[in-house]
Amino acid sequence: MGQLKIWLRSHSADWQAAAASALAFPALIFQLVMVLVGSPVGSFIGLGLLSIAAIASSWLFRPWIEGFPRKQQRRITAAPLAWYLGLVSLFALCSMSLAPQDRGVAAMFLILVWISHSLYGSGFEPSSFAYERLAGRLRRAAPVRVGVIWIGIIGLYCLLQYVREKNEYKAVVFGVMVTIGLAGVAASLKVFARVRRLCTSLDRQADELILALEKLRTLPDAQRPEQRLAVEQAWRELRRVLANKIDTGFNVSGVFVLPRATLRELQAQVHRAMRASGTDFAAHRTVVARLRVLRMACVGRIDTLA
Repeated sequence: MGQLKIWLRSHSADWQAAAASALAFPALIFQLVMVLVGSPVGSFIGLGLLSIAAIASSWLFRPWIEGFPRKQQRRITAAPLAWYLGLVSLFALCSMSLAPQDRGVAAMFLILVWISHSLYGSGFEPSSFAYERLAGRLRRAAPVRVGVIWIGIIGLYCLLQYVREKNEYKAVVFGVMVTIGLAGVAASLKVFARVRRLCTSLDRQADELILALEKLRTLPDAQRPEQRLAVEQAWRELRRVLANKIDTGFNVSGVFVLPRATLRELQAQVHRAMRASGTDFAAHRTVVARLRVLRMACVGRIDTLA
């Protein structure tokens, strides 16, 4: 495997990009064909092949992407997320189109979309340009999560249609369907409320840390040790907020606020500014700028009553 990686990397960036395209597109076409013909076994095989192809092609595309200017890199590295969202939408629409002919297959595919997103969907969120993309993550996390929830609910509805065709179960199944629908509405509202609460906490804790750092910079030397403790406490409160997922409380799923590497970097910057006690103006300015970006990303999503 190591020799294969060395051999692949020995080629030009354009060659690797072409190889990545040749690897990804056949797997995508095979998956869509299997969905359209209604083959459950083929769809599962296609999903596995598509996952492997996506991982391999993203590795091959990296040198080609790194050759672009920073602004273009930011646009290109968002492509996997756009591709994933488009693929999920297309997969769901194709599955729904099968419902009139075979509700069981349609239900299986729709529920598969929900399970796959719940387990692996957040893996397509780009971790580069973490601060610049924070506003976008906060903006799309709830709609995407709610959309996938309703895809799963539609799959359950298709599954329940089998039972509802029997007269003795019609009343019971109708009640179950109404209950599931109400639960979906409640879950959707809860996701949006969670995002508003997170943005409110993020804005408040980032503001408190900025004020604590500014106060540390202006205090006399005798009072700075006590203020350093206040800065550390403010940072710990902010770190607890940043450790949450945006759209769900489950760590295995959900969209991060900041990637782990970026969070560790921010922690090192805060501690550096805290130790310098304002004497290192560059460190202080860097931290405050990062914290202000966090606050700006929350504009329009703050709800103190959520």
